[in-house]
Amino acid sequence: MKRKGFKTWPLICVEWYDHSGDAGWVDNLDELDEAPITCKTVGFKVKETETSIHIMSTITDDGGQGGNNEVLKSCIIKEKVLRKKL
Repeated sequence: MKRKGFKTWPLICVEWYDHSGDAGWVDNLDELDEAPITCKTVGFKVKETETSIHIMSTITDDGGQGGNNEVLKSCIIKEKVLRKKL
């Protein structure tokens, strides 16, 4: 039996805007105007939905997956395929 594992999914690099929220009190509304942080995530694109993609950082040769990063499509700046699925 030939194992595929990491060859099943494309390897990608995604640049995206990070976002967060805080339930605390805000004294200065100008602090809310800060620019979002830009992030880059590299990994295996294992799932895509209407609203997000899932990128795994670790894939085993028997199909195991670990290190899920879910990125909302509305936050993606750029997506580059580094290696197509084989």
